[in-house]
Amino acid sequence: MKIDIISDVVCPWCYVGKKNLEAAMAQRPDISFEIQWFPYQLHPEAPVAGYNYHQTIERKYGKAQASAMFENLARTGQAANIDFHLDKIERGANTLQAHRLLDLAWHQGVQNELAEALFKAYFCEGEFVGDTAVLTKVASDIGMDEEEVCRYLASDEGTALIEDQIEFARQNGVAAVPSFSFDGKFALSGGQAVDVFLSMIDRVNVAINGAT
Repeated sequence: MKIDIISDVVCPWCYVGKKNLEAAMAQRPDISFEIQWFPYQLHPEAPVAGYNYHQTIERKYGKAQASAMFENLARTGQAANIDFHLDKIERGANTLQAHRLLDLAWHQGVQNELAEALFKAYFCEGEFVGDTAVLTKVASDIGMDEEEVCRYLASDEGTALIEDQIEFARQNGVAAVPSFSFDGKFALSGGQAVDVFLSMIDRVNVAINGAT
């Protein structure tokens, strides 16, 4: 079963959705899954040097609402086996480089592993994932070749593709992430609960195989 996920590295609900989807997949061990991540940018205007994360959130939502949001995310994260530490995030990131790296990882068969590592680095460890040195280290830690990653990120290779994919998603009505497509036939959006993903997996499996 092919599952396409449109996501952004700096979207906490994308991390929640990933974990809950994987928990649902684990309950269907007889089904073969293939996951591919596609790019989206929640903050395409973000400078390469990043921006003050907490100041920006508080300016947008107000201090009280931002605090409540963080507390809700912490509780939701615990239920999804994520140890969110949003207090560690100093700079929000422009994620174009991270998406380029995820595309490279797809061609090397380690994209899902990199997605997990990037989410963890940002949301649990407070790493600035807009920095190429950080991206290189995260990629190296999951087994990607450090020199190759350095050369790739220093080039413009794949940039136009990522920009085209983001624009395609927007033109097709994607205004928020995560967005999940199951076998190109069914879709879900948001960081859904495990049982919602499980119900969708079963529905798609019936459509594909006529299983009961």
